[in-house]
Amino acid sequence: MRTLYVHIGTPKTATTSIQMFCVENQEILNEQGYSYPLLEFTYPHVANRRNGHFLVGWLYKLNGEEDVEKEQELWDEGLAMIHKEFEKYDNVILSDENIWHASNGRKFPFWSKLMEDAKEYDYQVKIVVYIRRQDTLANSWLSQQVKEGWNTNSTIKWDSFQQKTRKVVFNYYLLLEKIAEVTGRENIIVRIFDRGKFKGKDHTIFSDFLEAIGVDYTDEFKITEEEANRSLTGNSQEILRIINTILPDDVNVRTLVRESAQDCENYKDPQNNFVMFSEEEFNKFMGRYEKWNKALAKDYLNQEEPLFNMKRKEGERWTPNNRFMYEDMVRFFGGVVIRQQRHIEELEKEITTLKDSHLETIERLSDKELDETAKNVLQVLAEQVTKQQKDIQRALENSDKIDAVKDRSQEVKVQSLTIGNELIDVRQDQDKLEKVMKKDYENLKERDKELKAMIRELEQTSLWFRLRRKWRHLTGKDAQ
Repeated sequence: MRTLYVHIGTPKTATTSIQMFCVENQEILNEQGYSYPLLEFTYPHVANRRNGHFLVGWLYKLNGEEDVEKEQELWDEGLAMIHKEFEKYDNVILSDENIWHASNGRKFPFWSKLMEDAKEYDYQVKIVVYIRRQDTLANSWLSQQVKEGWNTNSTIKWDSFQQKTRKVVFNYYLLLEKIAEVTGRENIIVRIFDRGKFKGKDHTIFSDFLEAIGVDYTDEFKITEEEANRSLTGNSQEILRIINTILPDDVNVRTLVRESAQDCENYKDPQNNFVMFSEEEFNKFMGRYEKWNKALAKDYLNQEEPLFNMKRKEGERWTPNNRFMYEDMVRFFGGVVIRQQRHIEELEKEITTLKDSHLETIERLSDKELDETAKNVLQVLAEQVTKQQKDIQRALENSDKIDAVKDRSQEVKVQSLTIGNELIDVRQDQDKLEKVMKKDYENLKERDKELKAMIRELEQTSLWFRLRRKWRHLTGKDAQ
């Protein structure tokens, strides 16, 4: 029977990596009768590889009101996409980590609508859900909020979050039971997100996922990115969390500081390996879900053994004033300055290339072509130079918003002044070029006047000779 596989997360269980894997191996999946279609429409902050987002996506009008009509329109388009794929393949895969949490809120009725559509169009729905130990989910989820930077959770302190979790569903069993009331337990495939428990040929998240949906994992499958969305921990997360409190709503700026925070994580001292829960906090936190995890293992996995390995990672509990914080702060702000420097160097190259290309073009023009195109060339050059100036100014303004970077960016500012002087030289060259063009234009006008005068003189001379011939013919005498 035709089957729709809906991969719903949970968050921070390599969902992005699975989606990228499916996109990259679309042709191989097709050969085995599976399709991973990409959305032809988009949602804010949502990549089109998240092809199941239309099931629960929110859309808003300019006044902030929910756009229910538009949501329904995209829902219909999404279902039409599924129906079209079923004409070619027996299995269709949808994936979006947001479905998990959305199922716990006002979007939950979508499950009934989806099951109704499945009944009408004769296909079955299978739900694939990955779950991980709740304390590790807490770490990774908050890290993701901080990395994204634009949402309301991006500035929450760790101690506050772990005491009162926000918007995160850690009780897997209760939500799965809620979904099962609509879809049936038999249609829910639960997998454990634990590198020691992955199944399939290679015991990776990819071989495990393919086994869950019934795909043969062959050597033809390609893996470009094994870990597409690494988490921040400890100091790198805390530094970025604080920076989020002052960041403007600018994608370029957020990308710059996020990459610098990732440097802190990637190049930190090997001994900088703190844990986020003390032993007491760990036992208290995991104790909230102990009985529910046992019920999930029994009812969905048919096993009596514990759902997760409950051995806590050993290590010192992280605090903001730990001995590596200063080192990581220097590394972070150094990364910001280095990235700004690279950006400025790219702008310098673009300005030089732009200047040279326009000058070469002007030199090849004839006087007539120069007269016709000079104004357009000058206007384009002026617009391009102005744009480059704005880009540099924006980069400098963004660096000014981070006080700690000011002291480390003096060299960048000096170089930007040098670029400013070069821009002045470019404008001066423009002025000189315009003067030359104007002078050539005036010369052309003078030559045109002279030519017209010569033509009039020739016309008058020609008329005089014609009159003389006529007078001679009539009178037989020469005209005086």
